[in-house]
Amino acid sequence: MELRFNDFNKSQNPYANRFHNKLKEKGANFATGIPCGVLKYFINNFEIDKNFIHLPAQSEPEAVGIAAGAYLGSKIPVVYMQNSGMLKSTNEISSLLIPCEIPFLFVVTYRGCSGENTPQHLVGGKLTKKVLEQLDIFYKELEEDNIEETVSGSYDFINEKKKPAVILIKRGWSSYKGKSNETSSEPKIPNKRLEYGSKSVISNILSKVYNRTSKSSKKMKREVALDSIINSTSSGDAIFSTTGLISRSLYERYDSPNQFYNVGSFGLVSSLGLGFAVSKPKTRTIVIDGDASILTNFGTLVTIGYSNPKNLTHIVLDNNAYASCTEEISCSDTAKIPFVAALQGYSAVYIVNTEEGLKEAIEESKEVEGPILINTYIGLGGRRDFKRPLNLPYITKRFKNYFNEK
Repeated sequence: MELRFNDFNKSQNPYANRFHNKLKEKGANFATGIPCGVLKYFINNFEIDKNFIHLPAQSEPEAVGIAAGAYLGSKIPVVYMQNSGMLKSTNEISSLLIPCEIPFLFVVTYRGCSGENTPQHLVGGKLTKKVLEQLDIFYKELEEDNIEETVSGSYDFINEKKKPAVILIKRGWSSYKGKSNETSSEPKIPNKRLEYGSKSVISNILSKVYNRTSKSSKKMKREVALDSIINSTSSGDAIFSTTGLISRSLYERYDSPNQFYNVGSFGLVSSLGLGFAVSKPKTRTIVIDGDASILTNFGTLVTIGYSNPKNLTHIVLDNNAYASCTEEISCSDTAKIPFVAALQGYSAVYIVNTEEGLKEAIEESKEVEGPILINTYIGLGGRRDFKRPLNLPYITKRFKNYFNEK
């Protein structure tokens, strides 16, 4: 069989079309992931089908977070990636999806399986099924003659076990060759290109940054900042909080069904908020992040800017440290988070360091279309003995139902 995975022909594979239609029959309507040439037909169908929200990610873990947020927004997501990326996402699967009972389908290229000799894939190929078995996740290899039963079996597992399922796709899974006259070597080029060195572009970026910092040397504490945020929101706002002391503080002092605590999958709270905001465009979505958290998933600024969710407010509590650990320093003092956000397309960026400045920025942000970043400098220290949110399936279901009923 002649394999043709190096050309750009992506359309009208009848087997991929059958697969796509079966996904739609099961209700799938949201897709995200990282491309692999073996998946080109599947990705093309997500791109052209107007019944799907298709949101490309910058990394496989980020795709997991986006899809989880979409699930909380009552979408039925599909995530595509190579098995190397799935192995990279094992933490997100085991610390977010499984404990929170967030189930959706992974469509995964099975590289390094029997018959492949590319050395960079061989170890991952040997690990793929073993890891899925250890996670107790259903998997099945896709063939031309088992499409319907593979998709149906995957969703039966998802619905019964409330866990993800994985469909593995080998290189050369379909004998379909496509039409050679559709082949093109021309990549897609965005219509817009920024001349980054021009003064007008730099001025435009800087015009979106509002510096509201005070010369006061006294920094507000984490709980003061959290109090200001919560007191400036309503019960109709969806609130996502990052791993560690931020979520624990909110859970103990302000627990509410409109709050989702991202206790695992460190760094993904912004991706969760993005997936939700895109799925629920009429719901104001507040992401409470930390500087170390966002640096762990820095590409999220690109995805958020690209996706342009007008209902998203992204608040970063920046103390230049991994404060939930033992206050080891982060690199936020040199990362220039506010300016990167402005460069990537956030519509407004506020820099604050006082309670008054934070309150003013939040109130102003209510009148501005997002995405909006509020970079809030805070001090170290504060309570560390907050109770932990432990009943994660309950919290997840409560959050999802709360906004699904609205």
